Amino acid sequence: MKKALPLFLGLAALYAVLFGLRFWWSQWARSVELSTGKPSYLHYEFVDIRLRARDPKLVERWRRSPPKASVLFRGKEVSTVAHLRDLELKYDSDSGAWIGLWPCPWNAEPGRYDLRLAGFESELAGRLRTKSFEIRRRRPKALPPGFVALTLESVMPLQSMKVTAPSGEKKDWRGLLDWVEYVGADAFWVLGGQTPGQKPGEVWMNQNLAMIPMLARECRRRGIKFGVYAMCYLTMSSSNKIPGYEYALEIEDGKPVETRAVSLREKKRVRDVIEILKKFRGIPEVDYLGIDYVRNALGGYELAEEFYAEMPGLRPPPDWGKLSRQERMVYFARKKVMRRDHDFIDAWQWWRAHLVGQIVSQIKGELGEEKPLWAFTLTWDKGWHHGQDPVMMNDAGVDADALMLYEATGPQFHDLIQDWNGYVKRRDAQLVVGDVIDWPLHQRHPEGPKEFYRRSILAIDKIYSDGPAAGVFFHDLSRALWGRVGPWGTKAWMDEARNAARYFRSLPQNRAPGDR
Repeated sequence: MKKALPLFLGLAALYAVLFGLRFWWSQWARSVELSTGKPSYLHYEFVDIRLRARDPKLVERWRRSPPKASVLFRGKEVSTVAHLRDLELKYDSDSGAWIGLWPCPWNAEPGRYDLRLAGFESELAGRLRTKSFEIRRRRPKALPPGFVALTLESVMPLQSMKVTAPSGEKKDWRGLLDWVEYVGADAFWVLGGQTPGQKPGEVWMNQNLAMIPMLARECRRRGIKFGVYAMCYLTMSSSNKIPGYEYALEIEDGKPVETRAVSLREKKRVRDVIEILKKFRGIPEVDYLGIDYVRNALGGYELAEEFYAEMPGLRPPPDWGKLSRQERMVYFARKKVMRRDHDFIDAWQWWRAHLVGQIVSQIKGELGEEKPLWAFTLTWDKGWHHGQDPVMMNDAGVDADALMLYEATGPQFHDLIQDWNGYVKRRDAQLVVGDVIDWPLHQRHPEGPKEFYRRSILAIDKIYSDGPAAGVFFHDLSRALWGRVGPWGTKAWMDEARNAARYFRSLPQNRAPGDR
């Protein structure tokens, strides 16, 4: 009896293990998991949703009729871009999972989001495991309180430049900095990279590249922060094309034609922009790095097939597969220009902003965090009209989003500000507002510079719904010196820029501690 007991206990333990393994195997084989590719996402990203099942019956069923997933926030189903709610998942043989891309909603509330497998809650009770994910914001590098910048958008040779200083004295390029001091700007943001160069096939204009370090050192000597920027996707020539670049396509007379803008999917262009910005970064006295035309500058119809392939919730026309590439682009262009399908337009605007976010993220990732990155953003419809979004830009790596509030009538300007005020808060992105020194672009207003001042103040006060702008810039010094300033001359416009800067700095949060 004593000898049999250990044997009995051993057999009992063995059977317990076998039954346990069998139960575990049964549970594992029947389990269903709905999750995302990573735990958190930024606003410019697709959330990649994945559904995995090992039950042969479920697999066969879903192969015939694809399942759908939805996203919940605080217990309520989320409607995302183009009113997409239930996302159809497609089987991917490489991963053995049903997958789908869910576009992060415009300026989605940060926090935890949950997944739901539509229509299967009761059927899969006890078998379905879901994992939540997070939407978060990137915190930009803070600008100093009361930040003011003056820009210079010019490739005029600095070495031979003659500048009339505020005193009326004729000076060389150093006279530019006299105006920066006159306005009371913290920083001077200067164009350093423009395509194409002087010679055929040359990527960058190089006549001022050797002068940039000298300009930076003079700014440092005067206590002025110095920034330099590159134009990204718009080139300044339709004939001098860069070998190896894919250019964006426009539709003219029913046919695709090349524009002077580089396509957003051109990888070589990203590398060229990164390399020139790295050179600027290497100059010790450079404090800020910038990018302009980081958007779908012209055309963009070469992206039509890629857009339809990636963007969920939209379907091309039934005969899409029979159309040639050219016919597809023509169809796409007509649909976009008519603007009747609002979900289509919403999706197209989001998807382009998503591409821009990926580009900015790559640029920022290689430049690093040491020197703040700013970007110029066009402002119609919160930037969406141009394939830009301030929240996406922030999350992708832009520290200061310089909003170009140009080329609008007075009523349009008020509408622009109202759109922004209803969309963005100070926590969402660091916005630096700017108007242009140009009389015709203020509709030859009889008060010219005064209207420039009024628009600057309105933008400062109302761009956010919960406080004043993070900064202000005036665009640009070359226009003020040699542009369309009307009967007032340079000084009258710069006086109003100085007045706007003083007003901005007088706001309570921008005052020095001893002045509050």
